[in-house]
Amino acid sequence: MTAKDKAPAGNYHILVVDDEMDVLDAMTEMLVGAGWKVDALTSPGAALLRIKRTRYDAMVLDIYMPEMPGLLVHSKVKFIDRELWNRTVFVSGHFSTEDLRRSLEGSARFVAKPFTSEALVGTVGMALPSAPRAVSEVTASGRPDGKPDRS
Repeated sequence: MTAKDKAPAGNYHILVVDDEMDVLDAMTEMLVGAGWKVDALTSPGAALLRIKRTRYDAMVLDIYMPEMPGLLVHSKVKFIDRELWNRTVFVSGHFSTEDLRRSLEGSARFVAKPFTSEALVGTVGMALPSAPRAVSEVTASGRPDGKPDRS
């Protein structure tokens, strides 16, 4: 699926989690510049709480954060929102082991820091569903179950 096959950019909602405020601000600016709605958080714990309340189309997640490692956050997301778990883009400039580096660099959903706007936006764009989740789950009647509203 190409970017032009997808719904208008403004309908997509992306969560970005990174403990480095400068990097978080830069990623947010890049993704907003692509036309997407972005929630940016520095706390993995706060991100998990937000995921329980909000339906995101994709998540950009730093791997190494002091509060909670990104891979642990990702494993918790699997039980909260499996679709989002499948649509996660990892970012990192630090690699603790060669095995981790090798496995993540081979992934279409990994962007090494420092990165260009094109690399981040392109990778997030590939992670997005064909239609925004908040829109695709509501039918024309306005109700998720497809039944008409009764007054």
